[in-house]
Amino acid sequence: MNGVAMRLKALITSFFLAIVTFSLAVSCTTSTPDPADSATASAGKLRVAMVTTGDQDDGSWSQAGYEGLSLIAKEFNAEVTFMGEIPDNESKPYLRQYAGAGYDFIIAHSGGYVADVETVADEFPRTKFAMVTTYPGNNRNLGAVAFRSGEVGYLSGVLAAMTTETNKVAYLVGEAYPVYQEEAALFRKGALATKPDVEVVTEFLGTWTDGETGKTVAMGLADRGFDRFAINADEAGIEAIKAITKSSSVKVIGWTTDQYEIAPDHVITSMLQDIPQLILNAADLFQQGKWEGKLYKFGLKEEIYSVAPFRGSLTPEQEATFNAIKNKVIIGEIDISPT
Repeated sequence: MNGVAMRLKALITSFFLAIVTFSLAVSCTTSTPDPADSATASAGKLRVAMVTTGDQDDGSWSQAGYEGLSLIAKEFNAEVTFMGEIPDNESKPYLRQYAGAGYDFIIAHSGGYVADVETVADEFPRTKFAMVTTYPGNNRNLGAVAFRSGEVGYLSGVLAAMTTETNKVAYLVGEAYPVYQEEAALFRKGALATKPDVEVVTEFLGTWTDGETGKTVAMGLADRGFDRFAINADEAGIEAIKAITKSSSVKVIGWTTDQYEIAPDHVITSMLQDIPQLILNAADLFQQGKWEGKLYKFGLKEEIYSVAPFRGSLTPEQEATFNAIKNKVIIGEIDISPT
């Protein structure tokens, strides 16, 4: 969906909602909710809505969010609705429509939605909102769940430095949200702890969806001799992986899902985020009456993070060294603070 179409979609939705109210949404679809009297909602049933930036089969962040929403529907017999392909600065109409329709728990599945969610959470103080990003909360009705991202930032830096042949490693990420700035700092820290003279760069692409930008930035670094990449950039990152792995010397560390099949024999591993379980954890806290306006973090210890199989990309010695480092991170023997 291009930018003009998305803006038109938002305008139409806003106009529509100005003249009608709605309630029940089509379960787990990307369509706008059906207009109906809110009294038709199933009595006592948990109602959860999600807004995100991509579509439900993007193979990365938004798909994982959709899968988390599906887990909520299954685990709690909840009514759920999903709205994808909403840019960061265009989420307020959708958040408002869900809050106005009486949804109990509204999940904003993008770190770029912070300003919009803060505004709508203030407008609807009796509705609970969740961000899926590193965000402190508003101490009232807006909280967040996030990964201890420094853990995998550090470990991906270790892997990149451990395997580089050109002594040049790079971390590519979609947007410069605080969580990814922390991840980038820990990527550098892990790389330098492994190989003090390695050259480390970070590139914030400014997009999660523009594949051309992903390819251009990644190819530019590859042309400069960078041969190991950690890429956390959703659809833009997938296109970057496809582009740079045409060179036999380049290898990558994927993100979110196991991305080995994108470029077999070029993916060292992937940093797996169990986003569906993270989102289910948020709903579970809400159901228990424990959802507060604060940040809840999960990581390797809780198995919300894991590492995909290496499939022979490391020597046995390298794999043993990496696993020892990972265990030290889990038990706190390695400092993974960003400074």
